[in-house]
Amino acid sequence: MSPPLRVGIISAAWGAKAHLPAWRSLDGVEVTAICTSRPETAAKAADDFKVARAFHDFRAMAADPEIDIVDCGTRPPLRFAMVMAALGAGKHVYNGIPFAKDLADAQAMTDAWRKAGTVAVVDAFMQAVPAMVQMKAMIEAGWIGEVFGADVAFEVPLFSAAQTNVPDYIWFADPANGASAGRNLGSHMLHLLVHFFGPVASVTADQSLALKAWPLEGRTIRPAVPDRASLLLRHASGLPTRLEANWCKIGGDGFRFSVWGSRGRLEARAPVFPMAHDTRLFGTRDAALAGPAMGEIAIEPEYLALPGCHSDADRPETGLLALASIFAKMRDAIGGTGAAAPDFAQALHVQEVVEAAATASNERRWIDL
Repeated sequence: MSPPLRVGIISAAWGAKAHLPAWRSLDGVEVTAICTSRPETAAKAADDFKVARAFHDFRAMAADPEIDIVDCGTRPPLRFAMVMAALGAGKHVYNGIPFAKDLADAQAMTDAWRKAGTVAVVDAFMQAVPAMVQMKAMIEAGWIGEVFGADVAFEVPLFSAAQTNVPDYIWFADPANGASAGRNLGSHMLHLLVHFFGPVASVTADQSLALKAWPLEGRTIRPAVPDRASLLLRHASGLPTRLEANWCKIGGDGFRFSVWGSRGRLEARAPVFPMAHDTRLFGTRDAALAGPAMGEIAIEPEYLALPGCHSDADRPETGLLALASIFAKMRDAIGGTGAAAPDFAQALHVQEVVEAAATASNERRWIDL
């Protein structure tokens, strides 16, 4: 039996709360290190989360010969140096979303990955949610017939005039961080569209800032990035798709992904970010049916379990089964079996679409990629 792959996580926030349990649910993987920016917080995180080793310098973690995979957390401008250090040391890398603050950083990381020859994956795990996996299989099996189009929307009140629901995400307000509704929420949905329908050939968009102030603990955050984005996409296959992202929409419907064709329609829905335990699948092949009244389709057991994984699809941990599925593909690819996804090549393409959408919105035109 091969020794377990040793993972070092950079982040005691999202990385420890969501990624750590997903890594620990897998056979053949061991989380051996955690890294934060200061010795005292690193030591506390290692103690709190029962991780053997603490680092306060990501470069030291990247260089350590007893670590195989570096899981990079935090915001895109800070992650760039972490990813480059890890790839430079020949490590396998798991990187967050948005992939990069801009296209130059995205291209540099992708070039470094190709030079390193290691496995590198991004945190776009919507495509691994069981409802989405089953939905794609049904489409490929012809359940809706010839595919005519798709739309995906993620509209939630992360921020409102009354409250900032996610204080940890106030970095979203600063354009220097490579943030916006289209770059953050939109990147996740673009990965899903590319996974289902292939690369994007052209895009046009409208993006703007509606809510000018976010209240936070007696002070006011003044965002300088678009909080809503509408994208029209044409895939290389010719298929048209549409994307809506909005993080300040009071009463927003959460997440919805609808695909229709010559024989029917399928739709995945989730109250906020789609997770294994709360994303439901609906569909109809009734040509006379109008409106949203579609029947719910049960998720088959084969999509609710993962070989070599001890997580449960019904448990409410953030993204656990979907994250574990992405991690498992990464583990297997490192072992020479299968392919890891979504990899840095897909992430670079999504970044190209994100940047093209920003240009399209500013210049009021279609952009060919």
